[in-house]
This record gives sequence, C-alpha cells and structure tokens, in this order.
Amino acid sequence: MSGRESKRFASACGVVGPPAVIGAIVLATVLASPETFTWRDRALSDMGQYAAETFWVFNGGVVLGGLLGLAFSWRLWIDARERLERLGVVLLVVSFVGLVGVGVFFLDHPAVYLNTELHVHAAATYFVVAPFAHWIYGTGSIRAGRTTLGLSSIWLGIVHPLAWIGWLLYRPTATDPWTWFAVPEFVAALAFAVWITVLAVPLARRDWGGGRDAGRS
Repeated sequence: MSGRESKRFASACGVVGPPAVIGAIVLATVLASPETFTWRDRALSDMGQYAAETFWVFNGGVVLGGLLGLAFSWRLWIDARERLERLGVVLLVVSFVGLVGVGVFFLDHPAVYLNTELHVHAAATYFVVAPFAHWIYGTGSIRAGRTTLGLSSIWLGIVHPLAWIGWLLYRPTATDPWTWFAVPEFVAALAFAVWITVLAVPLARRDWGGGRDAGRS
C-alpha cells in the first residue's frame, strides 16, 4: 500500500468509525429487551453482557469503532503541526484502546474468560482520557494557527464533564444512585464521535479529492 493509499485508508477509517460506534449503540438500544437495557435503569455496557441478545451488536460496534479510530490516529499524527497536537493524538490512541477494551472485556467477561475484571478499567480509560485528548489536541491546533479546529475540539471536550456533572447533580434526588447513568455515557460518546468526524472529514476530502483542505484552519 502506497503512502497516498495509506492516508486514504486511515482518513476513511476516521469517517466510518464514529457512525459505526454510535449506530451500534443506538441499534442495541432498539433491539434490547427491557430486562437487558432501559435508559433509566441500566448502563450502556449492560447491552454487552454475554447472555444479552445485543452482545454481538454492542461489543462488535465498539470494538470495530475503536480499531478504526486507531487506524485514523496515525493519519492525525502525521498531520499534526505542533507538539500538543501530537500529545493529543497520543491520548486519543489511549482513548481508543479503552474503547476496544470495553467490547473485548465486556461487563461480565470474568464469568466467561479471564478472572481479572478489566471492563471498569477499560471504560474509565475511555471516559476519563477522551476529554483531555480533546482539550490538549485543541490547544495544540490553536497554537498551530488552526483556530476553528482547536476551538471545536475544546468545546466538544467540555461536553463530557458537563454531561457527568449534570448527572451527578441529579443523582442525590434519585432513589437509585445509578439511575440514568446511560445518558451521560451516551452524551460523552456522541461528543467524542462528533469530534472525530470533525477531524476526519476534512482530511478525507483532502486525501480522496486531492484538493486543499480549507476546513482545517
């Protein structure tokens, strides 16, 4: 595969990955029985339990999306102009590794394989590291003169803590402290997916169209 073809493949992965993840999550919520998942009473990862009817849809979607994201990260790395952008890409890779881990180490995986519980660690890696990837990459983009891209990255990163803060403020009023936990999970995942799309689409246009990328400014 030539360098140009590699860039095309990687940028295409960045375009395809976000809808793959979000689409799989949404499809799983539609297919899931009330015993498996409800927005009020369950976490998203409940749809990935081994006996769930949504096991393959949910876990397959997050693993596929994470792997596509890892491929895209290489394209983003070679496009980086500033050290903080590259540090942001490193954190992005860590986030995608966490996302893959969510599907590989599904919620009840110790009952099936590997006695050590790793699902919580994978999920925490994804949800904690992702907003920092937004902010650091965005700061680097601003320093590199790509102000619009940088501000978009930072503001989409702010959505993550806002979603969790909103849930934490609601939590004391709920009878079950985990009520609506899936909502901030989904909002954070959606913000992350939108960000990757914002990064990937201009690169894909450049790689596949051969023109200048005016959008990455």
